[in-house]
Amino acid sequence: MSRALGLFGFTGGFLFISPALRQTLLDVVNTTANLVQHYSPYSYIGIVLVAFGGVTVTLVSGSSVR
Repeated sequence: MSRALGLFGFTGGFLFISPALRQTLLDVVNTTANLVQHYSPYSYIGIVLVAFGGVTVTLVSGSSVR
């Protein structure tokens, strides 16, 4: 948990001190939102399938023997 909070803290710090990086990230988010809206409702189905696939991979890899 502390590792995840540290990563979010460092990410927020870099975005806070770098206007160019922040603008690039906002442009990518805006472009992605426009693409999702343009290809709706199929894009929502794709997002749900990717999310379920990620959850499945996480659960399978967590329960496998190392």
